[in-house]
Amino acid sequence: MRTLFIVNPTSGRDRSAHLRRKLLDTVAGIPGAQAIVLTQAGEARYVAADAARTGYERIVVAGGDGTVNEVINGIGDAPVELGIVPLGTGNVLAYQLGLGSDMLEPALEVISAAKVREFDLGKAGDVRFLLMAGFGFDAEVVRSVTARAKGLFGRMAYAPMLVRESVRYRPSEFRLVIDHETVLSATAYNVVVCNCASYAPNFQIAPDARPNDGLLDVLIFENRPGMKLRFLGWLSASLVTRWAADPSAVHYLAKHVWIESTPAVTMQLDGDVRGESGVAIEVLPKALRLIVP
Repeated sequence: MRTLFIVNPTSGRDRSAHLRRKLLDTVAGIPGAQAIVLTQAGEARYVAADAARTGYERIVVAGGDGTVNEVINGIGDAPVELGIVPLGTGNVLAYQLGLGSDMLEPALEVISAAKVREFDLGKAGDVRFLLMAGFGFDAEVVRSVTARAKGLFGRMAYAPMLVRESVRYRPSEFRLVIDHETVLSATAYNVVVCNCASYAPNFQIAPDARPNDGLLDVLIFENRPGMKLRFLGWLSASLVTRWAADPSAVHYLAKHVWIESTPAVTMQLDGDVRGESGVAIEVLPKALRLIVP
């Protein structure tokens, strides 16, 4: 099977450098496999699109959730199998699949076994996502953390930004339309649309979410007493231990949701800033062929 490994040299920075070198040595000995090391931001999407167009049957992402997101958008509807080697900062997808961070040999064994499962995707505007779309508090934290800080400190780089935003962030007036008929208004700190249960490596924000049920889980964290501190507490705890959100968020299931807010707030998709509120989100059932343990 023709396989392309897309290697992001900035994922995990120095922490993952030795694993990237070992991976490239391993790929050199795999028949039918080739590796491309990315050279600039945003390149993964175009490399993946070209690979799908030229007949590669399998693409393996060696990087983090942001690189996986780029590759998913590059593949589009092409029937390409996707594998992951988790070398990023968060590696939320890897944890969702039961793979720990920076686990090279187990990840390669999973890819070799080639067990494929069809996953749903979400689509916000014209951008696809696998894990979640976040609007508000969480997206502002994501926006505030620099790539350098993530490279130096890993997931702990988010800690000071969580504290900062918990002090200064103010709620917005959200308006949501669920499946073209249910109209909701809420004063909220955060709205998160989940395709998968995991929001951070140790944090299941939507424990009942399933990536193959044809539905998205919409969570609204309203401006209620203590809500912002509770959300801060969940995210902070997830940096050091396993955590699951308690049922204090308003929860809906949807195939389509329109989200707007006053004022407009930042939107993050799979852990990277991708725009702002005022966007339609829909589920794409069984749109991704993912190699799983």
